[in-house]
Amino acid sequence: MIWRAFKCVRTGGDPVGLILVDTPLFVAWMSNDNRVGPERSYLLSQAVGRIALSQASWVEIAQELQEGRLRFPLSPQVWLELAVERSRAVVLPLTPSIVARSARWAATALDSVDRLIAASAVEHDADLATWNPALTGLPGVRYFF
Repeated sequence: MIWRAFKCVRTGGDPVGLILVDTPLFVAWMSNDNRVGPERSYLLSQAVGRIALSQASWVEIAQELQEGRLRFPLSPQVWLELAVERSRAVVLPLTPSIVARSARWAATALDSVDRLIAASAVEHDADLATWNPALTGLPGVRYFF
């Protein structure tokens, strides 16, 4: 995988890879939202340079902007560009294998975007950072928190 180029090493020699951040958590973190909390903020700040987003996050953000559930203090394009730059995030592409994996998971409490984000974490060998309880416990997903 191309994204293995982003692997680095923890003290002690254990490999550390990408941290794929779920959309609401990324937006809250980049907005300095108090709901993220000091521990999560610290952990994410320590992971800057290894942060990843799924292309599915752009779809989720567009939907929330259109529905009026999300507003930014700047134009959405400028805010998103600054957030990606500040977090040094890479945006992981959606692939046929991600789409196929996401379709195998039951839709119960997960919408299509959530399944695509979780499948992106698995297919790109990234840990998933989320505060969405519906995303916990999916087979094959490693959780950052």
